Order: sequence, then C-alpha cells, then structure tokens
Amino acid sequence: MSDITSLYTPSEAWDELLKKRRNYVRPMAATWSGAHQELRATARYGSFWKRNGKAKIHVPLAADIASVSADMLFCERPRFSIYDDKTEKSESAKQTRLDEIVRKNGLYNKLHEAAELASAEGDVFLKINYDQDARDYPVLMVVSTESALPEWRLGELVCVHFFTLIKQERDGTRYWRLYERYEHGKIRSGVYQGDSGSLGTEVPGMLEELGLEEELTLPVDLIAAVQVFNMKPSRIRNSPDDNGRSDFEGQRDQLDALDEAMSSWLRDIRLGKARLLLPVEYLRKRPDGMFSGDNKYTWEFDEDVETLVALNIANDKDMSITPSQFQIRSEQHAKTVETLIRNIISMAGYSPQSFGLDIVGSAQSGTALQIREKKSYTTRGKKINYWDAPLEHIMTALLQLDRAIYHTTGIHDSDRVQVEFPDVLTSDIGTVASAVSMLHNAQAASVETLVKMQHPEWSARLVEDEVALVMREYGVASPEAIIEDGDLHIPARQEGGGGES
Repeated sequence: MSDITSLYTPSEAWDELLKKRRNYVRPMAATWSGAHQELRATARYGSFWKRNGKAKIHVPLAADIASVSADMLFCERPRFSIYDDKTEKSESAKQTRLDEIVRKNGLYNKLHEAAELASAEGDVFLKINYDQDARDYPVLMVVSTESALPEWRLGELVCVHFFTLIKQERDGTRYWRLYERYEHGKIRSGVYQGDSGSLGTEVPGMLEELGLEEELTLPVDLIAAVQVFNMKPSRIRNSPDDNGRSDFEGQRDQLDALDEAMSSWLRDIRLGKARLLLPVEYLRKRPDGMFSGDNKYTWEFDEDVETLVALNIANDKDMSITPSQFQIRSEQHAKTVETLIRNIISMAGYSPQSFGLDIVGSAQSGTALQIREKKSYTTRGKKINYWDAPLEHIMTALLQLDRAIYHTTGIHDSDRVQVEFPDVLTSDIGTVASAVSMLHNAQAASVETLVKMQHPEWSARLVEDEVALVMREYGVASPEAIIEDGDLHIPARQEGGGGES
C-alpha cells in the first residue's frame, strides 16, 4: 500500500501506537479497569501497588468518575437536526431518515460508551463502516484510543490509523490484525501477521476473505473518522499534541493512596476478629485422627457441643482462657478515605454532590442544586465544547454516505447535521414559572420566548401552536391574524384545531 497523506507506514504507526499505550494510556486505563496485574505493572516504583503483599483492595473510584462524566454528557439525549445551505432547519423526510439512522445505530448508547472511554483514556475515536449486503444504513463505531493513532496537520485531522485484533493463537505467539487508514475520501486496509509487540508482515488474500478491499474510495470527500478529546491540554510532560487529558491524569498517586487506605482499613477488620488464647488440652482430637495409630493428632474446638466433654488435662496446667481482640481504627480510616475521595473528585473537575456526598435528606430546589453542583456543570460545559464539532462532522459524514451509498432521496450535498446538547440545569417548575411571570410583567420578553422557556424541549411547530393558543385565549392578535374590514380573523390550521374568531 502506498502512503500519500500519511507520515507513517503501517509498521511505524503500530510502533508509535505502542509507545502511546505504554506512556500515556495504560497507566490511566489501569485505574479505570481495576485489574490488579495492570495496576502493578503501571505503578510508580515504591508506591503501594509496587510493594509486595497479597491482601490489596482496589477502590473503583476512577470507574465511577468516568461513569458520572458520561452520564452528565449524555444522560439527556442530544438533538440531531439537518440544516441546508440556508441554515434553515429541515422538517422533511430527510430528518426522518436521520432519526432512523440514529435509532438503528443505537447511537445514544454508543455515545455514552465513547464518553466513558474518553474520560478514562483522554480521548476516543468514532469511525464509519458500511456493508451494503448486510445493512441498509452506515454503521458508526466506537474505537478506544488504544487502537488508533491520529495524524493532525495545522489543527486538522488528516489521517487515522486503526488496528483491530482479528485472532490470535492460544500460545500467544502469532497475532492477526486488521489495519485501516482513514483519509479524506479513502479507506486503505490490510491484514498483518505478527506477535504481541510487532505488527509483522502483510498477509495477502485475507482481505478478500473478510470481504474488504485494499483501497476503498468513498463517494464523499470527507474523512469518515473523528477524534474526540475529553479535555486538553495534557499535563504529562512531553505529551504529544494529539493526546487528550484523562480525568485521572496526575492523580495516580492519590488513587493508589486511596487503595492503600482502604486495604489498611480492611486489614484492621481482619486483625480485629475476636480470638481466645487457651491451652491445647482444651481442644479435642479430631475423630478422623484418633485411630490413625501414629499418635499425630489434629485438634478442634467444637463450639456447638451441648453436652459435657471429658478432656485429659493435668492439674498443674494453667486453666486460664485469654481473650484477644485488636482495636479497629474505623474513624481514622473513614476520615482518610473520605478526604482522598473528595480531593480526587475535585481534581477531576466535579462537585462532591455529583457522587452522593454532602447530600442532606431534605429536598432542594433546582436553583440550590445548581449552585451546589456548579463545578460539575462547568466541567460538562467544557467537555461539550470538545464534543460539538467532531460529533457534527461524523454525523454529517454519516448522512452524506447514506445519501451516496443507499441513494436516500431528498438529501443534498449542502445538508449538514447540527447537534444540540440539552440543558441539564433543569429548574423545577416553580422556579421557571416565577422567571416567566417576572419577564411577562416587565414586558421584557415575547410570548414565543416565554413559551420556549417553559418548554425548551418542544419543536418550533409546537411552540408556534402554543403561542397562537395563548394569544387566542387572551384576545390578542396572533402572527397569523388577518384583519379584514376592521374585523380580526385567525385562520384555522389544515390539520384541525382552531377556527375563526
């Protein structure tokens, strides 16, 4: 395969990806996954996870942070709308087709998955694939940054290298990987056989077996992949510009300290179990050892016995039983763990209330909750800025590929998809009604603006209908009113509902 826009050959891109995994992605992903082997392999020398010891506990706080981050971004579904070259929102059949593609792709679940990956690993990739024989719509796929290497030039994404493991031998000596390079208007592919660390050599003929082409020319001049950053810039020294910033960046020491504090707490609990120190003669021989003939007995203390048991104890033996139980330092450990959790959450950009901390049992108004969780909503707003443009690009590419490949009617080259993130700072109805009333009394907003404030989720048509009803009830001329011979007439809609007055 020839390289036209790429700076790397497939093998060079694979080597760069391994370096990216080792230096930037793997330490963050280890705290998110919680796998003990990964935590030990990526821990700093001398830290808790590098030291010997078996009874270690991992607190899944990093996974909780990533989940909360995804929830705040996509707990409410964003709205995808088609705009034409006149920037007018489309209400035609092509909007219906876009909604169908979104539904068939399970897009909202995929976006939640992508947001959680981005929070943990710093960034995530979305790419488009299609199979005309298997599906009647293009497919949007989520790819971890551990499997993708981007190339940026002058602030524009020009190429992405994707590596997908197809199969591997059980002994781990041979791996087969699918290599894809997404460029503007092209997708180049190849299958390589190597080992765990090397991409290896290209295997001829395997692409045909997979039903793929070595070079696929797309019917639209767009790159069918995007990179979505969680946040920027990365705080890791000498980190490349194409790396995003994980929510756990710079927090590995604190996360390890949290695991150490929790492990110490549970160790206190284990050591604090009540024990009785007593002479061995107070125990009885196990029945299975009484007749072995070698006079080697094992002993047991039967706490369930309800009858007298005769024990062979000499009179000069010490008859005392000494209880033993260590103190459990619950209060000290709880304060340490809570302090670490608060610090980690705050460094990730969230308020403690978003994680169930400092929640008073009484109900609170929407305004009070907004004030208490302001830091979380500020972080959400920052992340939306990084999601907005890439999501619009990939959805536009999805729409244009659907038009060109599946011959969807009504969609034009100039059509673009716009994404609208809902406002999750939803106030209670009393707060909204009070604001609407004050603006109305001050004559500082139109009826249409007030209706939109009360119902921000409504479409333009519903808002228009509600404005007409409000004006009609108060005897005020609606925008569609027609004055003929001094009389006010409000024409009825074709679909019913509304007559003349």
